[in-house]
Amino acid sequence: MSERSRRDGRRRLEPGARAAILDRIAALQPKPASPSPAEPAPAETDAATRALRAAVLGKDEVRLPQLHDLWGSLRRIPVNEAVLESNLVITASRRDPAHTAFDLLRTRLLQALDEHGWKRVAITSPTRGCGKTFTAANLAIALSRYENRRTVLLDLDLRAPGLAEVLGAPAPGPIADWLRGATSSSTQLQRVGQNLLGIGGLAVGLNDRSETYAAELLQDPKTAAVLDQMQEEIAPDAVLFDLPPALSQDDVTAFRSRYDCVLMVVGGGHNSAEQIREAVRRIGEDKPILGMILNRAEEVHASGSG
Repeated sequence: MSERSRRDGRRRLEPGARAAILDRIAALQPKPASPSPAEPAPAETDAATRALRAAVLGKDEVRLPQLHDLWGSLRRIPVNEAVLESNLVITASRRDPAHTAFDLLRTRLLQALDEHGWKRVAITSPTRGCGKTFTAANLAIALSRYENRRTVLLDLDLRAPGLAEVLGAPAPGPIADWLRGATSSSTQLQRVGQNLLGIGGLAVGLNDRSETYAAELLQDPKTAAVLDQMQEEIAPDAVLFDLPPALSQDDVTAFRSRYDCVLMVVGGGHNSAEQIREAVRRIGEDKPILGMILNRAEEVHASGSG
């Protein structure tokens, strides 16, 4: 027994014994038809044999492809506590007791996502002025505090983008270019940088330009392909879509095949029961409404606060 074997307490096969095991494995495999003299044996067979032998004998010949995780290479954006506080992102500093409502919403949302295997959450409202962007930003930051969880928040209120202003962060360009495949996820998405507020695993897709053909773009198969690719590159646990109000245009209806479930933000004293019913009807019965969030917070000062 070798010195190395004595150290780790495991018995190691000698090279001759390992080679014998390979021969036995090869004997159990069905033998392919012998190639004609004019046809040499396929190169794949030789490569496979070499790979198997290297794996058993412990050689360095086998190198598995490295999967690139885009998350770690995303650009970082600074956290401005004063801007967040002025825009009522109360889950950032957690000084406002109302942040506990978002913590509860976060926990219930993650339980529902884990139970059903969902990842994509639409956040909308019946009309503007209900605070859906306020809700989306606060919920995303609350989610980001879960260790080893990744959250992506996308500003898809294409006609009236406002998430960049709420977060106090610059948008790298129009998000419509990314949805059309003209720019990459590494260009459009940015991660929240190191901060003293405990905001952790959060990436945001911000927008700095209104899009005229919003519904057409949201329904375009290219948009679906871009979002699918983003999920492969980023591997988020939850994707939050800050969408337009359901009754303002047909954007939410056009995008309905891209999300799994919905959070509906209702403005206290702002929306009628009929408006709420019509918003739910437009979304469709097959899209679960995970919750109706009654928002009585002050209106966020950003123009796209929703």
